[in-house]
Amino acid sequence: MTHQELREKFFAFYTSHNHVVIGQAPLVPLQDTSVLFTTAGMHPLIPYLLGEQHPDGTRLVNVQRSLRTTDIEEVGDDTHGTFFEMLGHWSLGDYWKREAITWSFQFVTKVLGFEPDQLAATIFAGDESKGVGLDTEAEAIWRELGMARIAPLGDDNWWGPVHSTGPCGPTTEIFVHVPPTACDDACLPGSVTDKHWVEIWNNVFMGFHKTASGSFEPLVQKNIDTGVGLERVLMTVNGLDSMYDTDLYQPVVAAISTSPLASADRSVRIIADHVRSSVFLIADGVLPSNKDRGYVLRRLIRRAVQASRTFESLSWETVIEAVIGVYAEVYPHLLESPVFEVFLAEQRQFSTQLTKATTFVTKELAKHSTLTPELATDLAFLAYQSHALPFELGFEVLQEHGLKLDREQFVLEMERRDAEHKKISASGQEKKFGGHGLLLDTGELKAGNEEELQQVLRLHTATHLLQAAMRSVLGSHVAQRGSDITPERLRFDFVHAEKVTDEQRSQIEAWVNDIIARDLPVQFVELPLEEAERSGALHFFGHKYPSKVKVYFVGTTLDTAVSKEFCGGPHVDRTGVIGRVRILKEQSVSAGVRRIKAVVEPA
Repeated sequence: MTHQELREKFFAFYTSHNHVVIGQAPLVPLQDTSVLFTTAGMHPLIPYLLGEQHPDGTRLVNVQRSLRTTDIEEVGDDTHGTFFEMLGHWSLGDYWKREAITWSFQFVTKVLGFEPDQLAATIFAGDESKGVGLDTEAEAIWRELGMARIAPLGDDNWWGPVHSTGPCGPTTEIFVHVPPTACDDACLPGSVTDKHWVEIWNNVFMGFHKTASGSFEPLVQKNIDTGVGLERVLMTVNGLDSMYDTDLYQPVVAAISTSPLASADRSVRIIADHVRSSVFLIADGVLPSNKDRGYVLRRLIRRAVQASRTFESLSWETVIEAVIGVYAEVYPHLLESPVFEVFLAEQRQFSTQLTKATTFVTKELAKHSTLTPELATDLAFLAYQSHALPFELGFEVLQEHGLKLDREQFVLEMERRDAEHKKISASGQEKKFGGHGLLLDTGELKAGNEEELQQVLRLHTATHLLQAAMRSVLGSHVAQRGSDITPERLRFDFVHAEKVTDEQRSQIEAWVNDIIARDLPVQFVELPLEEAERSGALHFFGHKYPSKVKVYFVGTTLDTAVSKEFCGGPHVDRTGVIGRVRILKEQSVSAGVRRIKAVVEPA
C-alpha cells in the first residue's frame, strides 16, 4: 500500500461515516504561539474542542503534518522520526467511545487487513490523583469486538493537555505485533518480555479539562481526538522492518546511498529524517537561527551534515529533490519555497565550520596525554566560541575520540558557561554603546539627551520605511528577523535568500526617500489583536502579543498607508523630518537572512 492509497482509504472510510475532510495547519502554529511547532492534529482544533462551533460541523477528518524533537536522540531506530504525518478524525461533542473504538477496529481489520490475533489494545489503568478510574467502558467494547489482548496502562494512556491547562483524557491504543510471529495472550504492549509491539492508532476520549489548580473537571462537550501515524501504519501494513523501507523514505534513502543495506544504516536514516524535516520547516517559513524555531532547523541541518561525514559523494541537492518528489503532489507549496537556497547555504556554512572545529579539537586533544572531563569541556566550549560547534555535536566529537562523558551533565555545563559568557558580553555591550538603543518590540527608548532622542526617532521611522521599501522592491517574502538602532545608525535583519544588488539598493533608497519627501503623517491606532492582524500590519509571526496592540502607520489612513506595523513606538510625527536615508552596507547574516546598515542625513 502506498502512502497516497493509505490517505485515500482513511478519508473514504470516515467520510462514509459522515465526516468532513478539512485542511491542515502549517508546522508553525498561527494561533497557538505558546508552542514552537504543530506537534499533533489537535493543536489547530483546540478552540473547537473547548466548545466553539467548527464551520464544517462536528465530525471532521484530515491529515496533519507535525514535528517533534523530544525523541531526536531516538532517530535512527525503526519507528522514530522528527517530522511525521498524523491521520486524524474528530468528534466535537458528537459520538463517543463505542463508535470511535468500533470504527478503528473495522478500519484496521477490514481496510488494512490485519488479523485480530496480530493486534492488542491498551486502555487507561486509572489514576487516583486525577480522580479517574480504570476505563472499564473501553475494555467492555473491545471485548465485545473480540479483542483478546487488552493491557491497562498508566501515564502512557492519558493524553494532554497540550499546555499546563486544557482539554485532556484517557486513551485507548491499537498495537500491531511486528513481525507477525506467535504471541500468546500474555504477550502485551508495555511488557518487558516483548518489544515487537508497534503503536499505530490512538483514540483519545477527551472528556476532562485540567484546571490551573491541577484538578480534572468533566468537559461539558466530550470529544474524540484520534491520531494515526501514517509512517508506522505504512510500515506495518506492508510487513516492513522499519518506516525507512516505506515509499515515503525509499527514494530519499536511495539518494543518500546505493548500498543494499542503506535503509538500515543509522547515519542514512538520520540524514533522511532530518533533511525531510528541514524541507518542511523551510517551506513553512522557518529559517536557520540561534533561537526558537530557527535553532531547531539549524540543529536538524547540522546533525544531518555531521551524520554525512562518512559519505564522500553525497549530493544534498539530490536528497532534497527526492524529498520534494515524494511529497509534491500532497504538498505543492514545497515547490514554491526557497528550500534549496536556505538549506544549502546553511549546509555549506556548517560543513566549513565543522571541518575547522573537528580539526581544532583533534589537534588540541593530541596535546594532552591525560584528558579530564573538565578539560574536555573547556575544549568543546572553545570550539563552540571559535567555530560555532554546537554543544550536542561537541559532545559527539569528544565521544568519537574515546572520551566517556555524561551527555546531560556535559550539556548543562556548556549551557551554564554560555549563559555566563552572554551575561558578561551584554554588560560589555551596554558600556560600548553608552546605553543607547531602541527595543523595537516594546518601544522602550534609551538616549543620552534630547538630540540623540530625536535622531533615534528618525532612524526608527526610517526602519519601518525600509522594510516597506524592501517588500516593494524585493518581494513580500521579506520579513524582519532583528533590528538595532543607535543614535548613529540603524541595523535591520531580514529574510531574503540572495544578495541585494546595487540596482535594488538604489531602488530601495529611492522608494524610502520619495516617501520622506512627500512628508506623510506618522500615526498610530490601538486595536484588538485580531483586528490589527486583519489590517495587514506587519508583525512577528509566533510572537505572543497582548489582546490589544498599537499599529503605527505612515499615511493619511490605515487602509491606504504605505507602511503599517505592530509597534510600541515612539516615532517622528511626519516623514519629512527624517532627512535622507542612505544605505551603508548590505551583507549576509546567516542562511536566508541578510542585514542592512543605514544612516539618515540632512536632506
